[in-house]
Amino acid sequence: MSVLFHLEARSKVLGEAKFCEKMAQFDAKKFAEGQPKKDTLRKEKGSREETQKPQAEWKEEKKAAAPDKCGEALAAVPKAKDPFTHLPKSTLVLHEFKRKYSKEDTLSVALPYFWEHFDKDSWSLWFAEYRFPEELTQTFVSCNLITGMFQRLDKPWKNAFTSVILFGTNNSSSISGVWVFWVQEQAFPLSPDWQVDYESYTEKKLDPGSEGMQTLVQEYFSWEGAFQHVGKAFNQGKIFM
Repeated sequence: MSVLFHLEARSKVLGEAKFCEKMAQFDAKKFAEGQPKKDTLRKEKGSREETQKPQAEWKEEKKAAAPDKCGEALAAVPKAKDPFTHLPKSTLVLHEFKRKYSKEDTLSVALPYFWEHFDKDSWSLWFAEYRFPEELTQTFVSCNLITGMFQRLDKPWKNAFTSVILFGTNNSSSISGVWVFWVQEQAFPLSPDWQVDYESYTEKKLDPGSEGMQTLVQEYFSWEGAFQHVGKAFNQGKIFM
């Protein structure tokens, strides 16, 4: 009852509703008049390209004209001299020894190859010992001293080999090792890149022909033996190769 009352009241106020009697039709002429002309679009597009083109060319010219400051700075830095470049070829091919040492037995293969090809006129042996054993506390900290030196000492690895050993226990340990270098003098001072912790060690050149020298080298390279000169038991070793 209330719905009919509202419909009749609406009809009296708004009048009788009329529905669409004809379908809307598309007027192409009016649609075309409302669209921008193609010439206008081309003109606007062309003006944008003309504005952008000089900017792109300016950027390229600026890029070409800008000096390469980084390249100039690098070129001005003098290259480090390699102390090994002037040395003649040797009968000991260190790369081949390292291959045998890492993949084959040390006592039966690697060491016999080393002594058979060792050229005392080109290569030298050095015994290095850590200067401050009283400062060594925990063995893992002492071992980190060796590892840290090896990690920072990267340049001479192609022309050097060493076995460094940590002896003893916590608060009673020592560090020493045998180095092989392709020079006759102390190698570390020859290049700034090699001067890594070397001052913490005493270095003594070894005579390959002296009594007991091959035994010393064998013990350090194989990590086996009495190590009578040390007075402490073997704890662990590190190889630089």
